[in-house]
Amino acid sequence: MALGPLELMVLSFPAEDLNDGVWATLNRLDRADQMCVVDALVVRSDQAGGTRAVELCDLPGIRGDPDVLSALATGLITESDITDVAELLDDDATEVLAVLLEHRWIGDLAGGVAATRGQIVALTHISGAPSPVH
Repeated sequence: MALGPLELMVLSFPAEDLNDGVWATLNRLDRADQMCVVDALVVRSDQAGGTRAVELCDLPGIRGDPDVLSALATGLITESDITDVAELLDDDATEVLAVLLEHRWIGDLAGGVAATRGQIVALTHISGAPSPVH
């Protein structure tokens, strides 16, 4: 089965709030009818001053069904993606959740458009992260 289109969403959390942030993010995305999480992992600083990726199922104390968390370790987030995500780490007190999302609604739209002999010729994402709620 073909996937796509895919979008990599990156969220940062204070390290002490990571587990709650992962839970809140995945819980909300699980309820999104036309989006599907196809891979997710955390990028964090390591003791040697570098960064490393950690699969959600390997995070101690993470909330969620272990089988579901293991199923999210698909490897679709590439080493190149991880390198780019690691650049977003502010400091050792911040950890980053990378979530690869499939936009299923676009496939549904493409089918309807194709039925009228049309085609989707471009998809452009305009980033505009929402402002933090205070």
